[in-house]
Amino acid sequence: MTITFQIHYQTNWGQQMAIVGNLPELGSGNEQQAQTMQYIGGGYWRVSIPLKKAPSTLEYQYLLKDNASLSLLTAEWGNRRKLRISRLAGDHLFLKDSWRAVDHPENAFYTAAFSKVIFKPQAQYKGNSITPDPLRLGIRFQLRAVQVPAGLQLAILGSLPELGAWDYGRPVLLSNADFPLWTGEISVGFRQGFEYKYGLYDPTVQRIIELETGPNRKLDGAPLDALVNSTIVNDEYYANPAGNWKGAGVAVPVFSLRTAESMGVGEFNDLKKMIDWAQKAGLRMVQILPVNDTSANHTWTDSYPYAAITVFGLHPQFLHLDVLEGINTKKVATERKKLNLHPAVDYEAVNKAKLSLAREAFNKTQKTFLSSPDFLSFFAESKHWLEPYAVFCYLRDKFKSVEFAENWGAYAQYTPALLEELASPTATDYADVAFHYYLQYHLDKQLREASDYARSKGLILKGDLPIGIYRHSVDAWVAPHLYNMDGQAGAPPDPFSDNGQNWGFPTYNWAEMAKDGYLWWRQRMGQLSRYFDAYRIDHILGFFRIWQIPLDQVEGTLGFFNPALPIMREELDARGIWFDQERYCKPFITKQLLDERFGEDVDDVRTQFLDEIRFNYFAFKPQYDTQRKIEQFFQAAENQDKIHLQPGLYKLISNVLLLEIPGSNGRAFHPRIDLNKTYSFQNLDAVQQAKLQELYIDYFYRRQEDFWRAQAMQKLPALKASTDMLICGEDLGMVPACVPGVMRELGILTLEIQRMSKNPATEFLQEEDIPYLSVASPSTHDMAPIRAWWEEEDRALISRFFHNELKFMGQEPYTCEPFLAKAVVEKHLRWPSMWTVFPLQDLLAMDLKLRRENPAEERINVPAIMPYYWRYRMHLDLEDLIAAEGYNAMLHDLLHRYDRA
Repeated sequence: MTITFQIHYQTNWGQQMAIVGNLPELGSGNEQQAQTMQYIGGGYWRVSIPLKKAPSTLEYQYLLKDNASLSLLTAEWGNRRKLRISRLAGDHLFLKDSWRAVDHPENAFYTAAFSKVIFKPQAQYKGNSITPDPLRLGIRFQLRAVQVPAGLQLAILGSLPELGAWDYGRPVLLSNADFPLWTGEISVGFRQGFEYKYGLYDPTVQRIIELETGPNRKLDGAPLDALVNSTIVNDEYYANPAGNWKGAGVAVPVFSLRTAESMGVGEFNDLKKMIDWAQKAGLRMVQILPVNDTSANHTWTDSYPYAAITVFGLHPQFLHLDVLEGINTKKVATERKKLNLHPAVDYEAVNKAKLSLAREAFNKTQKTFLSSPDFLSFFAESKHWLEPYAVFCYLRDKFKSVEFAENWGAYAQYTPALLEELASPTATDYADVAFHYYLQYHLDKQLREASDYARSKGLILKGDLPIGIYRHSVDAWVAPHLYNMDGQAGAPPDPFSDNGQNWGFPTYNWAEMAKDGYLWWRQRMGQLSRYFDAYRIDHILGFFRIWQIPLDQVEGTLGFFNPALPIMREELDARGIWFDQERYCKPFITKQLLDERFGEDVDDVRTQFLDEIRFNYFAFKPQYDTQRKIEQFFQAAENQDKIHLQPGLYKLISNVLLLEIPGSNGRAFHPRIDLNKTYSFQNLDAVQQAKLQELYIDYFYRRQEDFWRAQAMQKLPALKASTDMLICGEDLGMVPACVPGVMRELGILTLEIQRMSKNPATEFLQEEDIPYLSVASPSTHDMAPIRAWWEEEDRALISRFFHNELKFMGQEPYTCEPFLAKAVVEKHLRWPSMWTVFPLQDLLAMDLKLRRENPAEERINVPAIMPYYWRYRMHLDLEDLIAAEGYNAMLHDLLHRYDRA
């Protein structure tokens, strides 16, 4: 048997096309032994390969290589093509393929969000098939296409009589049995070239109602050669006349939901009513914040959803108690009535009540539950994380602390033997361990039910992937070698946080994670896909480089990017930068600075914290020479009256120009972020300032780009390959220039926020800067919603927004009236982004009756405050929102007007 491969790809000079596959003749999957192809003109490449034996299944992929070195330049997008060699094949099979571009916007539609939810086929259609005839040429057309509206079928129409001769009532119908692949067959006796197009066929009227746009597709030349028995035409990218598909969604934390059935906090069960409302309004996505267990201290500080004690287990606060066997329904009703009176989440009261009631039910049903087939099945598939998690929770409560290294004694270091001992059904306290199995089983069941409910309604449930892990978590206890426990992750200063952010998380030891092919990440993705068809990667920039802060510092100002190419001492010399290690790397403290910063407190500061090292120059005493030591000083009750000095002392500590890399013996450095804003920089002469500023720009904006791109391309493809979820990345902040290209190549949607333009030339986000593969939103959970922002922000900025962005005349109102909120929503709906996702608060802002009276109460988080109490809760029941017919009709009409319903 001979197979001829042909593909159209316009290469550049010095480039070579090749093909790799599962056959020995195609390199047996080894890209180094891929079969090279011959250029035949017109952008076409071809190779004919005789096979000793006809395979039952063929897998292959096209590659672009360097002609001289034959090194791989790029592979076509997606997994390897799979083809069943059928009865159609004969002795000589010709494959005419189309290149699958890695950055084609259509690629996003092959994710679960679209192929398994929004465009999931509602019916199975049969396609045209033929009986092989040795005197005729069999041609199979194959087109991958997801965006086929419900009730319609793909078909093909062309210039041949066998293709209907362009008669809309006589097309060749395609089958979706292998969706998203559509297939249909014809046989021809005359081997002349022809033209064709794909179109949408309506079975109810039995004709094509719409043909794809663009020029006709063509088949001519070799596919029709007399030596060829059959031809398979693999086409790509249906040219949809409707243009780019666009949808809209709502973002709301689960804990913020409120229904008549919830108990002081939103529950997984409440997601069903949120889905009902979203469907009624015409929305296609419900986006939530992380839902993993954050129960570290059993206080309100655990309300921070990005500090989970496990990346696998779910938070017990989301459990709907009513359905538990043996639950005390009277007590549940009493607690529900009491807790639902709170306008916001009372984290401690809610969790205390829920855990107490759930424990009562577990005690009644423990024996039958632990032996039930459903639980045993769940336990078997979840054991790798469930056992360590349950034991961790048991030890947390036993020692009343999650700080295992400091407080757990003999249990501080995890071992398989320790796990086996404490998780044994014969262990004395086994019931205390098994209770956490019980909670996780029911939480998993309830979230999967909500997820399945969303899919049944054609809605996407979108989850959230935190960038870090909590320092005192199951993950850190079980596998500390996967993390850099001596560092803290955070973010550099930005317009929303002058001192940066310190999240306290350890950073990842990527080299260690790579040794097993990122197994922990692949397991994490698998757990997410259990519930979600799309997810948001929190701070995707961390996969390029993370902002790492030494453990002895509190604020983000003394952090550095890890990894990063450092500044070497030799480079300072080569650039003509005068260098003195004490002057550049130690806090530069003068009498003038102290007088300016501390005023009447200056004598107390000098006496308590500083030594005078020479006339009018000072250094911190050793017991106060880090921000962490200063923090500890002010934590003492007797020093609380001086705590107003703490921010100024932090700034003194960070008044440096270069950060020496530990272990480099004074040879390698990172520049301090925003060094040009420091008092130390301002006290250099103009020549040194200019040279340092040029070095700073080179370090942060030039030299790292290729390096950071390579870092991301080692990690993100592995994550992406482990799931078919739609991936969206939160790419805000100090964004390297390489980030957009990587996200585009991997089909990861960007995040576009109106108030955070990525174009330095514009104050607000502009339509021309928004890529199609993006999620646009007025705000995030870390920002004030529209109404609060309108009242809190500088009035001059609001005026510019009112006149220049919303195009209104006259004086801007002091408060954000409904017509202003609606104008913001409409502006987002008009934008070219694939998705527009609105915080629920911003959607309700359009209705005077439905929105909250005080906009300040709609704030979810203030990043500059750590810890912050995450307790925002809807002020009305979802049942009332569903019943708001006038508002829902208005929102649906808006979405329909802008083709997003």
